Amino acid sequence: MAAAPANFAMHQGTTERQWDFVQSVEGYARHGIRALTVRRSLVEEYGVTKAAKLIADAGLRVLGVSRCASLTEDNPAQIVKNHDENRRAIALAAELSATNLAMISSGLPEGSKDLAGARARARDAVARLLPEARAAGVTLGLEAIHPMRVASGCIWSTLGQANAVCEELGDGTGLIVDAYHVWWDPDLDGAIKAAQGRIVSFQISDWLRDTTAADGSDRGMPGDGVIPLRALGDQVRAAGFDGYDELELFSERNWWQRDPDEVIDVAIARHREIFGDDD
Repeated sequence: MAAAPANFAMHQGTTERQWDFVQSVEGYARHGIRALTVRRSLVEEYGVTKAAKLIADAGLRVLGVSRCASLTEDNPAQIVKNHDENRRAIALAAELSATNLAMISSGLPEGSKDLAGARARARDAVARLLPEARAAGVTLGLEAIHPMRVASGCIWSTLGQANAVCEELGDGTGLIVDAYHVWWDPDLDGAIKAAQGRIVSFQISDWLRDTTAADGSDRGMPGDGVIPLRALGDQVRAAGFDGYDELELFSERNWWQRDPDEVIDVAIARHREIFGDDD
């Protein structure tokens, strides 16, 4: 078992079908991994204070918390409910000393065709959370999701759209760059340059040439698909990001069916092949 490079991290979603919260933390530590993004639902189920201690005792740090409640709801009561849930998510992230809370907006409310309205509500929801996030030292990490998911998953489809919200709202906002979701964008080079100093997370997996799932559950192991991950990583770092390459690999038909130790071993080997050593 080769130890992970110093800048290699894990997203708990990569092993959520095989390992529970404790198993994932202990498993990542066993592979020499130093950082992770946690699933908020798993932390809440296990207990925030216990989770913080377990992670610290294992020698890991928390990069991010995935994810927020919907930002696009149009029902007033649900808007209030989701805002309160997101306030609790910020507090959870702060207790874990996480650098960011993933702001994946959700898509259109049931029955809605108003994409512009949903984007405006998402922007407003982020703005309402900012004072609390700033006070807690937690960055609200806006994440663009592939446009095939715009109706059901996220109303920000490009890095540029998410960055425009960050530019407007200022300090306390940041950007999560998920290679799987943004690689296709013809304006990506310019969007990354425009995001100078705002990128808080770089997530890696691969887009399989003949992918079978539009919901993101057929991701490839880095190196198995068409994304120029090394070049994208270089661009992200040129834009001021100096953090981890975080494996976020959702794979219903393949990697979720395998022994997670094997998944991590393969991922570490691929990371060295693509990005080189960083020990």
